[in-house]
Amino acid sequence: MNRQLLWIVLAGWAVYLNSLENSFHYDDSHAIVENPHLRSLGQVPRFFTDPAAFSREPAMAMYRPVLLTTLALNYAVGQYQVRGYHLVNLLVHSLAALLVALVVAQWCASARSGWWAGMFFAVHPVHTQAVNYISSRSELLCGAGVLAALYLMGERRWRPLAWLAYGLALLSKEAAVVLVPLLVLAEWRLPAAQRQWRHQLPFWSITLLYLLVITANGFLPHSLGQEVRPLAAQLCTQLKALVYYLGLMVMPVRLSVEHAFRASADPWSGAVLLSLLLLLSLLWCAWRAPRAAGSVGLAWFLAGLGLTFFTPLNVLVNEHRLYLPFVGLLLVLPWQAVRLRWAGAAALVLLAALTLQRNPVWQDEYTLWQDAAAKAPQMFRVQSNWGLARYARGQVPEAEAAFERSLQLNPRYAKTWCNLGSVYEEQGRPAEAVRAYQQALSLEPGLAGAHTNLGHLQLARGDLAGAESHLQQALAIDPWYAPARVNLGLLYQQRGEPALAAREYEEALRRDPTAAEACNNLGLLYLDQGRTVEARAALEQALRLRPGYQEARLNLELLTLQGQGAPSVRAYEELVERYPQQASLWLALGRARAAAGDWQGAALAGEEARRLSPALVGAPVLLAEGYHHLGRLSEAVAACQQAVALVPGEAALYNNLAAALAAAGRVPEALAATRQALSIDPGNARAAQNLRQLTTPPPGR
Repeated sequence: MNRQLLWIVLAGWAVYLNSLENSFHYDDSHAIVENPHLRSLGQVPRFFTDPAAFSREPAMAMYRPVLLTTLALNYAVGQYQVRGYHLVNLLVHSLAALLVALVVAQWCASARSGWWAGMFFAVHPVHTQAVNYISSRSELLCGAGVLAALYLMGERRWRPLAWLAYGLALLSKEAAVVLVPLLVLAEWRLPAAQRQWRHQLPFWSITLLYLLVITANGFLPHSLGQEVRPLAAQLCTQLKALVYYLGLMVMPVRLSVEHAFRASADPWSGAVLLSLLLLLSLLWCAWRAPRAAGSVGLAWFLAGLGLTFFTPLNVLVNEHRLYLPFVGLLLVLPWQAVRLRWAGAAALVLLAALTLQRNPVWQDEYTLWQDAAAKAPQMFRVQSNWGLARYARGQVPEAEAAFERSLQLNPRYAKTWCNLGSVYEEQGRPAEAVRAYQQALSLEPGLAGAHTNLGHLQLARGDLAGAESHLQQALAIDPWYAPARVNLGLLYQQRGEPALAAREYEEALRRDPTAAEACNNLGLLYLDQGRTVEARAALEQALRLRPGYQEARLNLELLTLQGQGAPSVRAYEELVERYPQQASLWLALGRARAAAGDWQGAALAGEEARRLSPALVGAPVLLAEGYHHLGRLSEAVAACQQAVALVPGEAALYNNLAAALAAAGRVPEALAATRQALSIDPGNARAAQNLRQLTTPPPGR
């Protein structure tokens, strides 16, 4: 039997070896990559008391301390090297497959049946989500713990270890409570004279203790308090899901991270009634032969999915939920059939090939959601995540189309509005971006990302007060949100408060050591202070954190050129020769030339920056100043008007427009621009001075 078990392990590893470099996905971002609680083993005791340690986002709190402990150990060994996380998932899956073999062999009194069941469990593609999706390690640990408890209960001398296995399973995922009905099923299989119900009392006691713990720490009330959909709709939907799950297990050819499956609120709909009819017929068969393998397998399958009937979740069907219920299907199959050997071998080869083919879909967010969008184009969450993946790849128009499609399907999904706002901002459509962010906040006021994006946009437009308000709100919602701190640091830096800026950048890095933007900005801050050695170290760290970080690379090259003695203007000229498509470099060159008094050169650089990025507010501001110095007053006015059109709520830009109009002799228009500046900012000193100058008659009149 030992050699047969080795084949199960080898089969599992063989079909998943091509998945070890797949990236983190979906909920992995807030639960693992951005979760600060995993970065110190000193936090492990907290995992057992505080559900909020599960995620960076307090709203995502869950009580899964054993899962978090394994993730913290992963981080302690290799930080965010994803291979280590996949290796642990694969180890747990191998253990679960071995336990399937042992449990089935025990229940069917046949080592051969156990071997076949373990092999099918190890290679079946329906488990690719549970194994590839690192956050689904909770399902693997839960399944392995429940299977271990079942097996150990069948071995009298090991029963105390079964209690431990069950406890660990519960502390990995609440779905482990399925062990209680499975133990009832195991006992019911035995002849009446052999049943010993008292042996199940410890498991009932452990379950009660667990329920008391998750009630006391708030996890259970929080979970039950989330009304995703009415209970009647949930029951109807999950009736359909039972049939859908059976189809996935038997024909695993349309697997997806999210399926084209819709909720059903009408109990009299054809799909619900047919599903109910199928369920009743299966229950009737089980009643007719309560101890037959098929009936036991069906009962196992239904027990495994029973919790989903009463706990409504956002995603209606999920493949990883089949991890433990799948064993019920294995108990149904006729492993003792004479001709199973060759048919079973052919089925194993086919299933293994499907698993090997499925793993690359989990390579990264782009491949994962591309696959989902092809299979479930009518699901709003799929379109939203597909848009985000395309945006990350630089496919901005395509991302916009996906976000808009998502909003057509569900206009009340706040995260899609927030992401669409980022697209508008990227395309130089700030007014539309503001509306999108505001719509996101009207739907979900506690969305820290929307507040941060609004703050970032207002910071770029020069509205420091508005930016600070939104960034502080974002941090009040989520103190661990590094992008908000990075933008707040940039705000302080622009306001001439370098000490506060450095504090925010350092705090961002303390809370999120992967925040490359904080390193980059800290490097620029050091550079402004003449601390070139520290500036270089910070910029190099930014590039180590994100090797493709273009802004950090440019800043490091600029530092190198300046270190070689190149004047500021010459350094920027060399950079624009290397990177002629970078609008920000042309703008920086223009400002350097202006500082040197070369207004003609400044205007040329500003024109190139505006051509490359029409939405870059700094370009028309620079051009207005340059044209003014060159005496090209009509062009100066036009540049000021362009800046005002890009940022209509900024008083400083109206002041610039008023100055240009006054210089061009257009006094009434200058007065109107000045009054507009004062309507935006009544205490604006420059606007008040302009108003006095424009309304004071010249001497002698």
